[in-house]
Amino acid sequence: MKTTKFMTMALLLAAASAGMSSCSVSDNEKSPEQVEDPIKDAVEYYIVGQVTANGSALSGVTVTTTGIDAVTTDDNGQFTLTVNEQKDYALTFTKDGYMQASTSVSLAGLSNRSSVSVSIQMTQVAAEASISNTQDVLIEANSEDNTTDVSHATSDAAVANIASVGAYVPQEAIEEGTKLSMTEYVPEATSTTVAQSSSSPILAVHVAISSGSVTATPENPVVLSVKNPATSGTAFQKVTVYKSTKSRADETVGEAVYDAATNSYKLDLTSGELNGSYEFRVAYTRSASTSTSVLKEGKVDNSGNFAAQMDVALAYDAQAGWSYTSAPSGDLADLVKNAIAAQEGTEGTYTVNYSEKTNVSGNYIMYWKAEGKFNTITYTFPLMNGNLTAILKKFMGVTFTYTNVSADQHSGGTGSSTGSL
Repeated sequence: MKTTKFMTMALLLAAASAGMSSCSVSDNEKSPEQVEDPIKDAVEYYIVGQVTANGSALSGVTVTTTGIDAVTTDDNGQFTLTVNEQKDYALTFTKDGYMQASTSVSLAGLSNRSSVSVSIQMTQVAAEASISNTQDVLIEANSEDNTTDVSHATSDAAVANIASVGAYVPQEAIEEGTKLSMTEYVPEATSTTVAQSSSSPILAVHVAISSGSVTATPENPVVLSVKNPATSGTAFQKVTVYKSTKSRADETVGEAVYDAATNSYKLDLTSGELNGSYEFRVAYTRSASTSTSVLKEGKVDNSGNFAAQMDVALAYDAQAGWSYTSAPSGDLADLVKNAIAAQEGTEGTYTVNYSEKTNVSGNYIMYWKAEGKFNTITYTFPLMNGNLTAILKKFMGVTFTYTNVSADQHSGGTGSSTGSL
C-alpha cells in the first residue's frame, strides 16, 4: 500500500517537473533576441575627397597620412580614409609625373563617424628645356602644351608677350648647360580651416632645375611676371610674391608691381637662384554662414518580431565639394577663381556614397538620420578701382545619428541605445 502511494507521488512530481520544463522553454522562445550593436561604441571618422587635374578626375593618386594605410584614388578620383582620432591630419598626394600636393584636415569638434571632405587639384610637371647663356631669354610656362617655352628677348619689356606667367632672364644669370622646367599651377588648399582674412595665390609657377643654375644679382636681375588679363586698366590693389621649397616654409620675396606698359605684375629678383615655387598672392576677406539639411532618414521596424535583424544596411549619398552661387565676373575673374580654389579646393561637386551595417534586436525599432552641413561663403578682393566679390556653396561633411527604441517602450519614447555616425 505504501509502495503504491510512493509510486503515485513520484509520477505526480515527474509530471509537474515536465510541465515546468515545458513552460520554461516556451517562455524562452517568446523572449525577443538581444544582439550587440556593432556601431554603438566604435569610434571612426571619415576623410573623403576627390583629386582632379585640368578639371578632370585623376585616378591612381596615392594618398598618405601618418599612422594610416595609404589609399589610391579610384576612376572618379575619389578616396576615403577611415581614422579613429579627433585631431589634425596632414595628407600627401603623389603620382608620377605630377607635382606633389598636400593639405591639412582638421577633425576637431566632430561627432563620432562624421566626415570631412576635401578637393585637391594636381598639376603635371612641364617638360624641361635647355637654356642658352649666349643671349637674354624669356622663359614661359606653357600650360596648354605642358612644356617650357624659351625665346630670345632684348629687354625685360618682353614680359608684355607672356601669355600667363614666366620670367625674363639676362644671359649673365645663366650657367652654361642649364636645363629647367617651368610649370604653371594653382596651389592646392593648404587646410580645411580657412582664414577669414589673409592672402591667396592668383597664380603660381614652379621652377625645377636638373642641371646648371640661374642666379639673380643686383646687376643682372631676373624678372618674374604674371600677365594681367584686364584690358581696361583694372588691376589688383597689391600682389605679393612668396617662395617655398621642400626644405623650408614660405617666405616673402617681395611685391610684384603692376606695370601698365606691359600690363603685368613684375617682380625683380636681385639675389638667389631661380628655383622652387613662387606664388603671386592677393588679399581677400571671407565670411561664412553654416546651415544643415536632412539628406535621408529612415526607420528599421523590428517590432513584434522576436528574432533580431542582422547586418541591416544603412546607406545614403551626400554631396561634397563646392560650386558658385554668384561667380566672379570681369577681366580678372579667372585669377580670382584661382585664388578661391587655392583656399577652398577644386571648384566642382561630387557624390560620396556612405554605407554602414548594424544589428537590430528583437522587438526594437531603429530611427536614423543623415544630415549634411554646408557653408555659404562670400569672398571680397580689393582692386585698384573697387572690389570684386563672389559667393559659393561648400559642402562640409555629414553627421549621422540613430536611436534604438524598445517597441514595449515606444509609446513613451524611451530609447535603449543611441549613437552618432
